[in-house]
Amino acid sequence: MKFDSNESNSLRVAFPTANSSLSYEPTDIHLDFEYVFLENIYSPLVEFDAGGVIRPGVAEKVIFDGDQVRMEIRRNLKTQSGSPITADDVAFSLKRLLVLSGNTHGNFRDLICPGVDLKSVEDQCPGLKVEGNTVILAAGERKAFVLPMLAAIDFAIIPKKSVDPTTLKIIDMKEASGPYFVAADDSKGHIELRQNPYHYHSTKGTPAEIRFVPMTTGEKGESLKALLDDKVDHLMTVDTSRSDETLEFAKNHPEFLVHTTHKIRTINLTFTETGIRRLTDEQRRLIGAKVREVFHSIYGNVPGMESRDEFIPGLGDGSLDSAQHAELAKINSDVAQTLPDKVRIGLLKRSGLEAWSIPLGKALPNAVFSKQTDVPDLMKEVNPNDEPDAFIAATDTGFMEDISLISYSLNAGYLGLKKADRPKWLADYMATEQKSDRMNMLRRLHFDALAKPVIVPLEASPYTALVRKPWTMELSELYANNQLWRIKHQ
Repeated sequence: MKFDSNESNSLRVAFPTANSSLSYEPTDIHLDFEYVFLENIYSPLVEFDAGGVIRPGVAEKVIFDGDQVRMEIRRNLKTQSGSPITADDVAFSLKRLLVLSGNTHGNFRDLICPGVDLKSVEDQCPGLKVEGNTVILAAGERKAFVLPMLAAIDFAIIPKKSVDPTTLKIIDMKEASGPYFVAADDSKGHIELRQNPYHYHSTKGTPAEIRFVPMTTGEKGESLKALLDDKVDHLMTVDTSRSDETLEFAKNHPEFLVHTTHKIRTINLTFTETGIRRLTDEQRRLIGAKVREVFHSIYGNVPGMESRDEFIPGLGDGSLDSAQHAELAKINSDVAQTLPDKVRIGLLKRSGLEAWSIPLGKALPNAVFSKQTDVPDLMKEVNPNDEPDAFIAATDTGFMEDISLISYSLNAGYLGLKKADRPKWLADYMATEQKSDRMNMLRRLHFDALAKPVIVPLEASPYTALVRKPWTMELSELYANNQLWRIKHQ
C-alpha cells in the first residue's frame, strides 16, 4: 500500500501489531489493541461519551419499562453499501455472543437468558425479543447494569450478512456497523479504513480514510521515529511507547499534540491458580516484595509513573478504606525468609522484554522468565504444565463503577476468585440493588486479592496519544479508548 502524507482527510496510524483485520473478534477480546481496533469498525447499542456519560449508539432511544429495557434502533443507520442495520441484526449479534461464549466484559447470559444454553442463533432466548425496529431486553432487577454493559465493544452490532451462517465467524468487515469499514487489508498489518457515510459519527473534519502502519520491529522508540520520519500521523493510547517518552516527545516537538488520561494503566504481578497452589502465601508475598522493588528501581524516577499498592485506584469505587490499608500492611509484614527453588513468571510485554527480565533475574535468581502472549485465564487452551506461577502485565482500571471492567478483571484473574466461583460472585454483585452494598462487596474482593496475595500492583501511569497538527484529539481522560472519529482536522 502507498502511504501519502499530504491528504488532509487521511490519517496514518501507528499500530502495535501486524494482524489481519479478520483476526479481531468482538466476542473474544483480551488485549487493549484488539478493543481499540474493533471500536472503530463496529458500534454498540449505547456508548460512553468522553466524560463517561451513556449516550445513544445503534439504539437512538432507550426506554425503561418495568423490568424491560426497550431499545429503538436508528432507522437511518446503514453499512457503507447502504444496507440497513436493523433490530434483527441486533438480536442476531447478541445471540451470536451468547453462542460463541467468549464475552469478557459482562455477565450477559445470566442477565438476559438465565438457565438457557444457546447452541444456535436460531434458539430462543426468553429475555430477548424484537418488535418491529425495537429490541426488548428483560433484565429484571439488574437492569441498571444493562446500559453500561452494552456500551462495551464486546456487544458490537454485527450485520448478519457479514457473518458465516455456519461458523458464525466474521467474513466481511466492509459491511460493518461502525464509523469505519475495512476497505483494504494486505494481511500483514497494513489495513485501510474508510468512513461509513451513513454513520452518525461521520461528521465534517473526522478522517475520511485511515491507514494502519504496523510497528513490529520491537525497537525502542520505533513509533516515535515513524512520527518524525513522516510515516505516521498518530500514535494511539495502546502504543508501546511509555507515557513519559510521549510526553517528552511532545514537549520537544511542538508540531504534535499530546493526549493524557488519568493514571489508569496499572502494571501488576498476578499469581495464577498454579502459582497459588504451588507457592505459600508467605512465598508469594516475598516474590511480590522483590518484584515491586525492581519495578520501583525501573520506574521510580520516571515522570508520570507512580508506585501503586492497590489494583483499583485510590478514591475509586472499590478502593480500600483506611482500616483495610492498616490490616494489609500488617499482613504484608509476614513474608518467607527464602525464595522457592523455582518460580515461573510470564512477561506480557510487546517489546523490550529484557528491560524487565534482566533486573528481575538479579532479584529472583531462581525465577524462569518467558514471553507471555495473553493473560493465562483468558487463553482457550492452556496445558496446566505450561501455566506460569505468575505473570506481569499492564491493564486499564477505572475510578467509577464499571461493570465491564469489573467482569473483565474478574475473568482475567486479577481479582482473585477461582474460575468456578467467579460467575456466582458476579451474579450476586449485579443482583445487589444498593450501590453502597455493591461497593462493600467489591472492596472486600479487592482486599482479599491483595492480602492472599493473588495480585501485587506495581506501577501506574496514564495512557497517552500523539497526533500531528493540524489534527486535534477529543479523546477521553477516563478510558484508554482511541476512537478515531474523535480526531478532527482543523
